[in-house]
Amino acid sequence: MLPVKAKRYFLLLGSALLILSGCFHRTNLPLLTQTDQKAPLILIQNAVVFTGNPEEAVLEKAQILIQDGKIARISPDEIQAEGAVCIDATGKSVIPGLIDAHVHTCGSGAPPALKALPNSRRNATAFLYAGITTVVDTGGPPDELQDLAQDVEAGVFAGPRLYYSGKILTAKQGHPAAMFRKMVAWPLSELVVASLTHETDTNDDIAAVIRENKAKGGTFTKIVVDQIPLGIPSLDSTQVARIVEAAQKEGQITMVHIGTETDIRTALAGGARLFIHGPYRSPLSDETIAKMQQADSMVVPTLAVFDNLVAWAEGKKSFSDLDQEIADPVILAAYTQPAAQGADPDLGNWVRHSAEFRSIKYDNVIKMKAAGIPLIAGSDSSNVASFPGATLHRELELLVDRCGFTPLEAVASATYIPGKLYPSLTGQPRLGYLHAGLPADLVILNGDFRKDIRLTQKIHTVISRGKMIRRLQPELN
Repeated sequence: MLPVKAKRYFLLLGSALLILSGCFHRTNLPLLTQTDQKAPLILIQNAVVFTGNPEEAVLEKAQILIQDGKIARISPDEIQAEGAVCIDATGKSVIPGLIDAHVHTCGSGAPPALKALPNSRRNATAFLYAGITTVVDTGGPPDELQDLAQDVEAGVFAGPRLYYSGKILTAKQGHPAAMFRKMVAWPLSELVVASLTHETDTNDDIAAVIRENKAKGGTFTKIVVDQIPLGIPSLDSTQVARIVEAAQKEGQITMVHIGTETDIRTALAGGARLFIHGPYRSPLSDETIAKMQQADSMVVPTLAVFDNLVAWAEGKKSFSDLDQEIADPVILAAYTQPAAQGADPDLGNWVRHSAEFRSIKYDNVIKMKAAGIPLIAGSDSSNVASFPGATLHRELELLVDRCGFTPLEAVASATYIPGKLYPSLTGQPRLGYLHAGLPADLVILNGDFRKDIRLTQKIHTVISRGKMIRRLQPELN
């Protein structure tokens, strides 16, 4: 058997040969955002202002003064600020900078048939371009994510606040390791699995894995209790409990990727309470909802990613203007090819199974909303047919159009709600809320989103950390 160092060398060499052979498309497009350093004092005038809290009145004609990276004042009265850069927001609305609570910054967004390498920096700027000033990355290479986060903090490039888990903990041959092995050629598949996941068993040192993620900047632990494709191994409640306990000792919350009601019950039995996905492959019973209430559960439904995947598989996927502004044209063009071309039959079966429950996942969200379970917006991008930035806006549409949310409630699910529930994860006392003394992350929209949730995509200005962001809009393809 080869020693570990030899294995790593072999994998790296094999990967390099595959890349150099031209088998992969490289996304080398320019970044989409820049920070404007010339506006330390900003005054927004005559705006409709939604603080993010749906219980607070919307201010119909307000002024916002931004200074030293924070909101200095919000007032219905005129504010005098000598030397400020003034923005007349008449006819416009202001919302907090959006929070995408489920992303994969280091994904390509390409269909399986196109072997594409991601550009994580461009992805990061795509989020900010779309008005998303904070992202929660729920699985990616910790070294790369640490570099990204540090460079954003240092001002090397303009990106969102980035919080991440690092490697995903899963069962042996569980998701996403099994999926990567089906979608990516060996030996590159093993490098991808090793860089993105830890396949756990009863004998390994879970605490060491969590400490390693934490040492590289990870602020929470991500695990998987789901089967993609169907029938693969998945963590049981004993394994979940072991991970949750180890994470708690490190001061971390555990996020659980689930697919069904059974998965939720498994995770609840293991002491977890924060769930990613709806469930999307089964109905949700009143009994399970009651258990979720008792556990103070929170859920990130991610409706859009499954809608996008199924629509593409059925040849019905269309892409918004925002998708087209953000996406690599080569990747976008690849979606004009039939979805079944080169598809793995097991993954295809999972997609068909997911399509059968496309309406039930909305019903599950409606039930959870009625039960008062906190629902947090997340996109799961970059992913198949889901591009960074644009997909969160689609998520807000689905919450309004299919799940009975008002536009205020939808925006709150991507601002005030995660900001209120995630302070231990972010280290920030309050993101997603416009209030004096808090971080000046906000978006000015062209129009009043209360009348049409799709107006969240009509962005006039993004302000991140109290600085105006230049959106480097490419030509539509």
